[in-house]
Amino acid sequence: MKKSNHLVYLSIINHKSITMKKILLLLILFASAYSFAQGITGVTKTDDKYSKAILEINEGYLINDFTAFDKYFAENGDYNVNGKKFTKNEIRDGFSSDHNYFKNIKMPSFVETTFYDENFNNQVWSHHWGMVESTSKRTNKKESAPVNVSFKWVDGKIVSASWVFDPSIKIKEIMASQK
Repeated sequence: MKKSNHLVYLSIINHKSITMKKILLLLILFASAYSFAQGITGVTKTDDKYSKAILEINEGYLINDFTAFDKYFAENGDYNVNGKKFTKNEIRDGFSSDHNYFKNIKMPSFVETTFYDENFNNQVWSHHWGMVESTSKRTNKKESAPVNVSFKWVDGKIVSASWVFDPSIKIKEIMASQK
């Protein structure tokens, strides 16, 4: 009688083992299928003409030369700084005014461009991550702030850009200069 009980227990254990194996196999299949379904939506590069153009614009900013900026930015683009809309001229004048308040402006940065496929209407976006470092002309104090910018390209022109950074350092310098 004890032998038959062992057979029943072995049968139940084996049944549960087979069921667990089936469930595990199904989970692996679903996970694999889901990961393949995501697909690649674009290609990201750092040595393309768009990334190089952003670096050219940045180099111009550092020396207060906006020739590359004027070359690449569309006249009627959608430009905003920290969520507030500006025209191309307002953007240029605003960044040029940094040189009125700061010296030794540097911007160690990384730029990459993503070329999206038809799932995203073949859009081209460049992304800039950096740290703006400068010295106050008023106090001689060194300051730095992170900056992130996204640029949308259409037909070789930047038609949309969004800058995100902390403006408090510049605001402090402007306010001090007006006293």
